[in-house]
Order: sequence, then structure tokens, then C-alpha cells
Amino acid sequence: MKICYFADGESIHVVRWCKHFAALGYEVHLISFKKVKIENVTVHFIDSGEIAVSGGNWKVLFKYKLVKRLLKKIQPDIFHAHYATSYGITGALCGFHPYVITALGTDVLISPNQSKTIKLLLKYAFSKADWITAMADHMNTAIEELGVDPSKIQTIPFGIDPAIFNSLNKKLNNYSFVITSTRNFEAVYNILHLIKAVSIAKKQIPNVKLNLIGAGSLKNEIERLVEMEGLKESTTFFGKVPQLKIAEILNQSHLFVTVSLSDGNNISLNEAMACGTFCLATDIPANTQWINDGENGFLVKINDVEELANKIVTSYLKYDQLQKNAVPMNEKIIKEKAVWQVNMEKMEITYKKLIANGK
Repeated sequence: MKICYFADGESIHVVRWCKHFAALGYEVHLISFKKVKIENVTVHFIDSGEIAVSGGNWKVLFKYKLVKRLLKKIQPDIFHAHYATSYGITGALCGFHPYVITALGTDVLISPNQSKTIKLLLKYAFSKADWITAMADHMNTAIEELGVDPSKIQTIPFGIDPAIFNSLNKKLNNYSFVITSTRNFEAVYNILHLIKAVSIAKKQIPNVKLNLIGAGSLKNEIERLVEMEGLKESTTFFGKVPQLKIAEILNQSHLFVTVSLSDGNNISLNEAMACGTFCLATDIPANTQWINDGENGFLVKINDVEELANKIVTSYLKYDQLQKNAVPMNEKIIKEKAVWQVNMEKMEITYKKLIANGK
């Protein structure tokens, strides 16, 4: 099987997909607007200038002829775009089949509600796709609302690699209460909200430490707020780090916090759950599918800084008691629903069916 992905080559998730199927012995190609190198994967770079994380990358649509030309050269058995707007729409213009689109979150949960043009283009892209995958069931509903037949939508949570993300090397510092975020520095992840809450909580948790893993356009603003809130000595900026390092940091963390405004399936949350780190997350569908408030973690309303600060303090004061319930529950949930290998086997079966059916 020859697979051609059309996606952001700098995305850790895209790299995982490419490496996984290459390791199975398939010939894997990646067409990307980002210039990268991936072991055992043939990367085809299309220069589209600067690509903004915040969106508005209309210029990429005009590159579809170059993509089409590459597809003619590669002649893959399957063409698979990740992210339904930029890559998904451009890929649909190529007219290649079988064509798969994977929706990741903002592309179907937020973007179509912000622009009628994007909504129309998404409808077009999905109409040209032979199969659509989403990271969570609540995303399926959003896709169906764009006129897509439910029978060609499949939920494929990416999941985690339990060989990397586990609690075998759990080692907590008894002299500090360590909070970790692994979300990037973009508006949707609301890191500024977290910093303000930690500043409030610090009054009752003087030994609090904050780990910020990630990068993004709001880095300077986040650094300024950390200094303004008097958290500079308590905060460590790690930048982007490999999965093994993320697992190591999570195993040294008491609390994982994700305060995103929207998510498809929160893989970062899955990673923390697998590492036995107590989790605190915003009350959105991407998180409620994993967390039962007060049982295996806490849920907080979006943008409620006071509530977030209070839940951080409660996590600190009742940590051992909370973890007695949370750890075994989270281990069971991850094993049943969020193992990378199992979910990728489902995708492999789908690829083969589409190829066999000629679409």
C-alpha cells in the first residue's frame, strides 16, 4: 500500500501517522506546506510562504495544481489530508480518490461558524471525500451539520503509546506542588487564564511550580504575564519537547491542567491520564468524554479564573484522596479507548476497504 498524506509536517501528530505506517512497511509520502524531514518518509514540500496558525491561509488553495501534479507522479493508493480547512479543502480540489479527510477540532467546531465562505468550502471538501475521520463523537455531529452522510464518518481518537506514556517512573517532589500544561501558546488554549489562576492559588500553595511545555504566537505575552504575576521564579518554559520528555515531566507532576476553549480529542489529556497525573480540564465535550467531574479529575467552566484557582487549591489539599479514585479509573479508560496502536489498526482496515472498493 502506498499512502500519501497531505498535512502540516511540523505537527507531532502528522509525524506519528507517517512514521507508524512507514514502520508497517508501507510506502509513505507526505505533501506539506512545511519543509521537514521524516525518517523513512518521502516529503514533498510546496512553498506557500508563511502559514499562520490562526488561520486565513487562503493562498494555499491556489497550490492545488501543484499538489495534483505531485499526486500524478506519486500515484498513491490512498490520499489522506489532515485538517479539514486548509489541507482538506485544497486536497478536495485535486479530485483524487480514494480521498480521506481527518478533522482535528477547530476546523469543524469553530471555523465554519466564523465564516460563511469557510462553511461552504468545507461542505464542498467533505462532498469530495470518500471517508472522513474525526477525533471524537461530538465532532461527528458538527460534520453531519455540514450535510455529510453519517455513514462515511468514523471516530478515530489518535490515542497514546502506552510504552511511552505510563506511570512506571512516577517520581513526585514532596517539597513542591508541580502543575504542568502541554498546550501550545495560542489563543484557543487559554494559557493566560491558567497563569492568572496559578497566581491566585499561589497564596495558598507557596511551593507551587508551573511547567509550560509548548510554543506559539503568544509566547511573549505569556512570558510578560508570568513576570507581572510574580511567577517567574516558579515557572519553567520548556518549549517544544519530544514525547519521551513530555512523559518524564508528567511523571514528575502532581497536576495537569488544560483550559482550552475548544478541542477535538484532547490527546494531551490522555497523555497525562496515562502518566497517573491528576487532571483539571475545561468543561467542553472534548474533555467530558474522558473526565467525570470529581471522580477521575476536575472540570471547570471556561474563563472562570476563580473556579480554576479553587480547583487547583482543592487538588493540592486533597491530592492523595483524589488520586486513589482517579488513577485506577484513568488507567482503565486509557486501556479501553485511547491506545494509539489499536486505533491505527482501525484506520489501516479502513484504508484497505476504501482501496478494495475503488474509492
